[in-house]
Amino acid sequence: MQIFENENYKYISNLVEEKIPILRQNKEFNQKYENLMLKIDQLSSMLEGEPKEILEEIIKLFYETEAYYFTLSYSLGVKYGEDLKKI
Repeated sequence: MQIFENENYKYISNLVEEKIPILRQNKEFNQKYENLMLKIDQLSSMLEGEPKEILEEIIKLFYETEAYYFTLSYSLGVKYGEDLKKI
């Protein structure tokens, strides 16, 4: 997909990310999100040196790949929006 061949995907990802507060209104999602953040903080506080650096790199890579997921989800929503209304 051409959308990923340049930096434009980041604009779409940022647009989607701005809407995360809407998703956080969902009780189940919000509980999972808060638990994930808590577990990351707990693990991070237990680590030092290289293991902590590896965890930080994993988190960074997770957020970077998330931008691609957001963009793909958005583009699929645009493409199949009418079908989604039927669900």
